[in-house]
Amino acid sequence: MNFYLTTPTSVMEARRRMMRRMFDETAEEEPTFSIPMNLSSNQDDYTIKAFIPGLPSDAVNIQFNNGILTIDGEYPEVQLEDQDVHLSELPVGKFSRSIEFTNPVAADKIEANLKDGVLTLRIPKAEEAKPKTIKISTK
Repeated sequence: MNFYLTTPTSVMEARRRMMRRMFDETAEEEPTFSIPMNLSSNQDDYTIKAFIPGLPSDAVNIQFNNGILTIDGEYPEVQLEDQDVHLSELPVGKFSRSIEFTNPVAADKIEANLKDGVLTLRIPKAEEAKPKTIKISTK
């Protein structure tokens, strides 16, 4: 279980960022959809696994800015000549997913790998974010 200590300033900053993202998303001309992902962590790093089947690695954009990791891209519309489409369930259009990290991470050491339609990101925790053991001295 995690407990977070917040200050009024940090709460206001988080709400300001949330409102900015909300207004930015509604101002887009084209709707975007979300991709499914898992986020896990251990003592040294966070791991994100995102499901983006059918896309090459150059069609996916990953950015880390001010503690926010964003994954986005676009599934192209497949045009079939001389064929009638009776069922179309494959994704088409832009997708985007963002995660905000409240603990410091080593942004320059983030690694990404795409294999079999699963994007895996390894985000190392910064040294100051890792748990430290404190020894008790006796006199």
